Amino acid sequence: MRKIVIFIVLLFSILSFSNFSLSVLNLTTIGVDDGTLDYFPILYVTYQPFDFLSFKVTDYLKLTHDSFDLGMNSIFKPRYYYFETKFDIFGVNFKMDILKARLKKTQTEKFEGLRLGGLKFDYYGVGMDIKGDKFSLGVAYDIDYNNFAGYLQIELFGFNFGGYYETKYNQVSFDLTKSIDFGKFSIFAWGALSAKTTDIANFSYLIGARVNFGDFAFSTQYLKLGANKYDADYLDGDPNSVAFSSDAWAYYMDIDYTLNDYNFGLFLRYNSVWASNPSYLPLYGLKVSFKDFVFKIGNGDLIANISGEQKIAVELNYFYTLEFDRISLFGSKKKEISPIVVEKNKESAEIYNTVMDVILGEEGKTYVVKGIIASPKDLLSKGSFYIQDETAGLMIYAPSLMENLEVGDVVVVNGRSKLWNGIIEIVAKNVEKVGRKTPRPDVLTSLSKTFISSFVYVEGVVKEKRKFDFIVDTREFLIKIYLKKGTNIDISEVEVGKKVKVQGMLTVYKGEYEILPRYQEDIIIIQ
Repeated sequence: MRKIVIFIVLLFSILSFSNFSLSVLNLTTIGVDDGTLDYFPILYVTYQPFDFLSFKVTDYLKLTHDSFDLGMNSIFKPRYYYFETKFDIFGVNFKMDILKARLKKTQTEKFEGLRLGGLKFDYYGVGMDIKGDKFSLGVAYDIDYNNFAGYLQIELFGFNFGGYYETKYNQVSFDLTKSIDFGKFSIFAWGALSAKTTDIANFSYLIGARVNFGDFAFSTQYLKLGANKYDADYLDGDPNSVAFSSDAWAYYMDIDYTLNDYNFGLFLRYNSVWASNPSYLPLYGLKVSFKDFVFKIGNGDLIANISGEQKIAVELNYFYTLEFDRISLFGSKKKEISPIVVEKNKESAEIYNTVMDVILGEEGKTYVVKGIIASPKDLLSKGSFYIQDETAGLMIYAPSLMENLEVGDVVVVNGRSKLWNGIIEIVAKNVEKVGRKTPRPDVLTSLSKTFISSFVYVEGVVKEKRKFDFIVDTREFLIKIYLKKGTNIDISEVEVGKKVKVQGMLTVYKGEYEILPRYQEDIIIIQ
């Protein structure tokens, strides 16, 4: 009984004074041939008493666990548990982790999750990362086994170079990436070398590239292992992982066509093990994907870590997160919705809820909100548009709405709130246009759920660029800028290292915050 009381007091203290979140990423693969299932859930827990300090837990729930003994009871010991502190000195970002953590760095996980070299260094001790405009470096020390790991990544002459070293396996590696953009035609290439320090001459290497032309993409990579097979790290279930041995090789090729959120493609896999056996053919097939859903059909086994031969497979990954609100110490009443009164004219007035009322209020309840359209219907999400008021932003789902509403239209929306993919929206019953007003973006000061669906802007330096997105470093945080298909935004002039100002709607996808620009003018190159 005493332990239960202590636990309740501890939990109450955590929820009263600190931010607390719990998330689960589940990686699921289903063999359609016989219904076999493979899943791999990953747990993330964050307890943040201060902005600069947090305690984090990461665990692979399916794996075996040791335990912490608590008298007559025990709790499982997670894979990683550590304190993390962040601070900034003269524009350079510092991050320090203490206790059981992992230092993971690479630039080669670009195609099917295959990694050569880099670091995946687990330690019980202390680690630090330092990040500037053109570089990042980090070190970690494991006090249990007296091992050390370190890395340096730097941008020079349009290339991104990386160097890595760790004493646990006496491994040294180097990698680089290069992006070349010609508008609709672009090339992104990567390569790596890795070897044991005791056998440098027998190194492993990886080379790969992705070529984009309009909606088509061609991706290919080739891996050649040297004396140390552990230079490479295959993704779980990768059919080419049968070639996980010294002096083996593996080849990958995909051809893809993107249509809205759908992707249609062909794939080819081959390796030295199959090539040495005349009865084996290269693995090839078709694939269709939609967001986190992938369907594949091939001429051979598509899933290496499921028993039997799976020629038809489905991959479904989903991310669920729950952020706990702080418990009020001064009362237990639920927040009451306080409507605001907006005068339409001198003779009458209408009562509306604010957008924040909807976000904080009861799901499924009917609300009447008034706001300015910040993004028009169907542009960023089929059947939906975004509004904002003085409190926040909100997505409105109105697939049957026929009226042609534009950015700047002031509308009154009547409908029920609904949680969709972790985002609160209004399923509209009625939408009425009542005026005009120019929407103004708010500066995004932090990656917080408070800003989700809001019209925001950021300024910063482009750190990475791909076909449909790029990463902006604001010095406070990194944010992905994602281009939706229907916007037809051209980012050919956006280059790594340039300073930009970007505005758009903030959303979250697979636990990652993204800004969705609406138009070409939402992206401004400052220098």
